[in-house]
Amino acid sequence: MSRAESVAVKRREPRSALSSGSRSRSPAVASSARADAAERRGWKRHLEGWEPGLVAVFIAGSAAILAVPRPVEPAELPLPFADAQALALARDADAARAREAEQLGLDAEVRELGSAIRAFGVVDADADHTEAELLAARKRVLEAVGPALAQGDEAVLRLRAYQMSSFAREVRRFEATGEESDELRELGGNFIGLLRRNAWLRRGEAGPRGGDEARRVAMDGAVLGVLFKKRWGAIVGLQRAPFGVALDEERALFKFLLSHPLGGRSAQDLAAPPAAATAAREEPQAGEPGPRSPSAALRAAEAQRAEEHYRLKKIDELAALDPAYPRHLARGVALYRLGKFVQSAEAFRTHLDQHPDGAYTLRAQNYLRAALERASEEPF
Repeated sequence: MSRAESVAVKRREPRSALSSGSRSRSPAVASSARADAAERRGWKRHLEGWEPGLVAVFIAGSAAILAVPRPVEPAELPLPFADAQALALARDADAARAREAEQLGLDAEVRELGSAIRAFGVVDADADHTEAELLAARKRVLEAVGPALAQGDEAVLRLRAYQMSSFAREVRRFEATGEESDELRELGGNFIGLLRRNAWLRRGEAGPRGGDEARRVAMDGAVLGVLFKKRWGAIVGLQRAPFGVALDEERALFKFLLSHPLGGRSAQDLAAPPAAATAAREEPQAGEPGPRSPSAALRAAEAQRAEEHYRLKKIDELAALDPAYPRHLARGVALYRLGKFVQSAEAFRTHLDQHPDGAYTLRAQNYLRAALERASEEPF
């Protein structure tokens, strides 16, 4: 017998033994075994294909868990989106007009308007100016508008673009030197004072003259230009097209204002050297409240409330200009921060009623859950 045949015989032997053993069992035992086998086949029939079925159930269950809203602290305020290409087109158009004004010059009537605007800025920048002086300067501007417009809207737009370019240049010079030039006051009035009052200045690297005072402007070039245009239009009294501000420019400005709200913050700390400011925070003088004292916490809470009330105002102003902005969602976040949880929940619910599906739906659901939970904790 060959080796292969021997292996084949050995493989068949257990089967033969099993067959002989089965024959040796009693009929009752054999019948019971057949019943057990049939029962097992019956259960297998019900469980056939269980692996893909179980996976499907698991996936469906996971999706259901993810879809159920969970309470999330409303910490993220939705900010408007300004189209970068639209901002670039507006910037390029203003730059082209500024070059034309510099290369081709301006009509005498348009130059007179420019001089009147600069004279108004000087009065506005003077902290000791009277109301009568400001009104007289404004009257001169308004008297110059008509003759300038007679030269055409485009001629006046070139004046605005040229002055805006000069204003931006002087702002960058201030950042580099820390010095406020006469031209910056002429074109921006008390702009640097506005930046300081609202903590819109940051400390940067020491300039060529040394020092580390706060003089880095928080806003970018697009926002800086929009602020100038709006102030210029308010002084001249020209809000109509083509002197208005485009929607994407408004969005860029409101994005900045919502992120850097006016409020109770003071610029005094920004004017102090960083070492002195740090020491003052870490080692308060005797008798003065420290940063962690109840009075300091109260002042911080008041400043926070002032900021959120300012945000609520700007949210409504933006929604009036941009219907696509999620007004109620944003109001819900600000109201939650103010501790007005019932009103916050109502705002989130209104957003979901108006936008049952959308980019902010899950976020609004999570915020609503958090507001409802906090509202339930309030005493009645």
